[in-house]
Amino acid sequence: MNAVMAQSPLTNSTPSRPMTTVAGYLLTRLAEAGLASVFGVPGDYNLPILDAIAGRPELAWIGMATEQGAGYAADSYARLRGIGALVTTFGVGELSAINAIAGAYAESVPVVHIVGTPALTARDDGVVLHHNLPGGDYGHFARMAAEVTAAQADLRPDTAPEEIDRVLSIALRTSRPVYLTIPANVATASVPAPMGRLPQIGQDPDPAVLAAFAAHVRRVLGPADRVSVLVGHLAARRGVTDQVRDLAVAGNLPVAVVSAAKGDFPESDPRFAGLYAGPSSVKRARLAVEDADVLIMVGVTLADTVLGGAHRPPGTRRIDLGLQARIGDVTYPGVDLREALTALTEAVRPVPPRADLAGLPAWETSAASDGRDRKLTQASLWARVQDFLRPGDLLIADQGTAFYGAAELTLPDGAHLVGQPMWASIGWTLPGALGVSLAAPDRRVILVAGDGAMQQTAAELGSLLGQGLTPVVIVINNGGYTIERTIHRPDAGYHEIPAWDWTQWPAAVAPESSTVTLRASSSHGLALALNAASHHADTGRPVLIEAVLGASDVPPLLQDLTQALAASGQ
Repeated sequence: MNAVMAQSPLTNSTPSRPMTTVAGYLLTRLAEAGLASVFGVPGDYNLPILDAIAGRPELAWIGMATEQGAGYAADSYARLRGIGALVTTFGVGELSAINAIAGAYAESVPVVHIVGTPALTARDDGVVLHHNLPGGDYGHFARMAAEVTAAQADLRPDTAPEEIDRVLSIALRTSRPVYLTIPANVATASVPAPMGRLPQIGQDPDPAVLAAFAAHVRRVLGPADRVSVLVGHLAARRGVTDQVRDLAVAGNLPVAVVSAAKGDFPESDPRFAGLYAGPSSVKRARLAVEDADVLIMVGVTLADTVLGGAHRPPGTRRIDLGLQARIGDVTYPGVDLREALTALTEAVRPVPPRADLAGLPAWETSAASDGRDRKLTQASLWARVQDFLRPGDLLIADQGTAFYGAAELTLPDGAHLVGQPMWASIGWTLPGALGVSLAAPDRRVILVAGDGAMQQTAAELGSLLGQGLTPVVIVINNGGYTIERTIHRPDAGYHEIPAWDWTQWPAAVAPESSTVTLRASSSHGLALALNAASHHADTGRPVLIEAVLGASDVPPLLQDLTQALAASGQ
């Protein structure tokens, strides 16, 4: 029969797009970007967001003791996973986290700060609510956040999908934190579910600009006999450390790192020139950086704390690669690290090994005696930690004696030093250890922090151990703020802090954790404690070692830095 069948209206209809909620849309996009853990503290205005997280089996809610701790954990997590997120409540919660967000901004870390705010009805009516300043202005805290984030959005149902995509894309493109506020009655509003992948804001570099950069590179490198590479933290943030290695191999170039990039170039590589810290550097690193005809700086942020009190390397011709490329005074917009390194690798010519670097070590060590009665010192502590390290370890060290002692170690292959030398907020590493442990659960985490730093965020030891994690924690008990002692008036009473018995702290904040606690005041005692730590950590028990040192003892690198800071009045 040739009769034409009448079509049902349903046959011709376009399938309706799946729906979700505003909070659900955001969580889907975050999971797409690689997020598996969300940190934060519950608050009355963010509970609808937390309900959405609780309904997502692929996302783990990590409740923290403080919003600042949540921000620190999200920061360290993002350094390994490429993105981090925390949820706070309006006003009191978000302001508690703003220091952590500022640190992520200073150190180029893509953290998404999600803030639950009062419902639109209350905001539109100008009702005076708790957590706000007097008056009906609900924009005070968003204006504060704009100073320390790369993008912001106050979400509404009709524009939330586009705004979420815009803000997250900026976070990933710039490696900087971003800020999203979600009113309580907007979190559950229906919106179309995401379609396709997260759009990438930005564009490929103009071919003419890239060609001009490549031509300039060839002109600069052509006559140069001494070319070196200095690596900063942005190389890892932008995922180009393998390209840096390719560049070094292509040109047989010496490579130095600043402390913020310690471990981002293999230290067993014969081209590794060591840690560059300005005047405090070993000779091999200084020659590589300061005597180069051309210095290729890859993702380096110039700061006094990473350059030994200086603010820039000594005058040499530089190719500076960051979010855009620069050669001398000429900037090439749109040419980012990846494209720039490709052009450099194609242009560099192999050069013979530099004779003035031959035989010079990339690090200097001061091995301590193993005498049983020898008092523990910074030198002997770091010698024992050096022996304790394994390939692939994550060594997270707090600002001060811990970070600058760790920066002078030789890292085994695949090991990394995680720290915050540019923002330099003490206390960052305890919640930071939680972040890196969740971001890389297959790697051993070793936390080293001074007693002053530990007291800043001590409650987060309960958050860390409460997750069932098994770090090795070394508390340097030297009776206060030793880095400040070294800078100014070492005998001043304001450098002192109350004495804590750190071996009792895990039982107080995490009694179910079965943490092994030890104390060492000699080099031999620390060696024994670390041997025990290896055994217990391998069998699934966390370990805390209280290492007792003198109040005025500091690592050489920190001594040089604090002298430079003191001399400059900083």
